[in-house]
This record gives sequence, structure tokens and C-alpha cells, in this order.
Amino acid sequence: MAAPVTLAGVTELADWLGEPIVAGSADERRAQLCLRIASALVRKEAGQTWADDLGNVIDPVPDDAVMVTLYCASRVYDNRNAQTMGAIDDSREGWKVDEAGAYLTESEKRMLSQFKASSWRGLGVVATTREDSVPASNGWVPTPTPGVEFPWY
Repeated sequence: MAAPVTLAGVTELADWLGEPIVAGSADERRAQLCLRIASALVRKEAGQTWADDLGNVIDPVPDDAVMVTLYCASRVYDNRNAQTMGAIDDSREGWKVDEAGAYLTESEKRMLSQFKASSWRGLGVVATTREDSVPASNGWVPTPTPGVEFPWY
């Protein structure tokens, strides 16, 4: 299978970031790679590819998946080194980074959970009884060694 197309485009990422990404530049290639890793994470979490065997998008990609892809890709594009603090002269600022590299936050995972085919939701029943699988015995558990038994508890 060929590499699937990204779930969002470079122009959408540029709009999300609020800064231009020049076509044919190193920034465009970096943005494309960021979108590829973000798309892979979204596909893995959602359990869907939204692509055929050739990598072409077959269904319209849901807006939730596109937005999560853009947000994840923007984190990698803006802060690929996972810096938590910045300073210029006497001015310092800090921010929270959950982990280094590309990742999905818990809220993003919740957004994608609706696309999973087999997610458990709602109330369920768990049986607390079992059928006797061992024939009734005289209080001793048989073992493979002849003459060696231990009490049935």
C-alpha cells in the first residue's frame, strides 16, 4: 500500500498557524512531514484510514479528524524540540508540553473515539456465576501424579 495522503493540507496548516508557508520551501516540506505524522496518529487512534489501497482519500474526512490533525501537526511544527521555556533578555515565559514529539491529548483522543468501530460504551453486565467445570469430587483435587491429591478449597 502506498503512503496515504495527509488528512489536512499545508495551506490549512498555514491558516491554522496564522503564518504563510511558502510553496517549495524547506518549511513546506517540514509542514508536510508534520502533517504525515499527525495523520498517522489520528488514523491509528480512530481505527480508520479514510483511504483506499492506493492511499487516496475515499470518504470525506470528518471535520473532527481534520481539526485534530491540524492541531497535532501545529504542535510539532511550532515546537519540534518540545521546549518548555523561552527567554529574550530579561523576559521569560514557560508553557506546558505533555511530551516530546507528536502526540494526541486526551481531549483529542475523546474526539476521535467516536470513529472507533468497537469501543465499549454505556452500561454492561458482567456475570458473577460460573458453571461447574470440574465434576463433583470428594473434597480432593486430582493431580497428574498418582496418589498425590490436595484438598479442594
